[in-house]
Amino acid sequence: MTTIRVVAHCLMNPETRLPGLRPVDFRPEPPIIQLLCPEAGLLGLDRWAVTKNQIDIPSYRRYCREIFSHHADLIEQLSKKRYEIEVVGVADSPSCGANSTTSGYIGGKIRPQDHEHVAGMGVFMEEVTEELKRRGVSFRLVEAKKIGDPKPSG
Repeated sequence: MTTIRVVAHCLMNPETRLPGLRPVDFRPEPPIIQLLCPEAGLLGLDRWAVTKNQIDIPSYRRYCREIFSHHADLIEQLSKKRYEIEVVGVADSPSCGANSTTSGYIGGKIRPQDHEHVAGMGVFMEEVTEELKRRGVSFRLVEAKKIGDPKPSG
């Protein structure tokens, strides 16, 4: 059975990643559906690092649902044609983490802040999985790791 990989945008286009992040070693076999990057789309390429607690707000979730809706239509149709669906997120991402995300940073004047990597899904992946489940799409959720991290999880 053919697997369709639905991948976080930066896995195919690292230029949209936050500057200074370690690269992700990801070389998928086609067929691939590349998702839009919600952070680059809403916050731009010159954005600062954010954590999940900062973007876990109704307007960001609504934006994530909006940019995923057309992809969801296609994925639903492919699922009905019996393709396997594999959604690939990015380790430690506040938006696209599948198994790990970030927590910390509070608002206020820009200054050095600590944050931590925690178990859980990023905001965009939560919205993606919720929509696919709502549509009855069967899928696997995995996470690509940064170079130098332990083996991929999923």
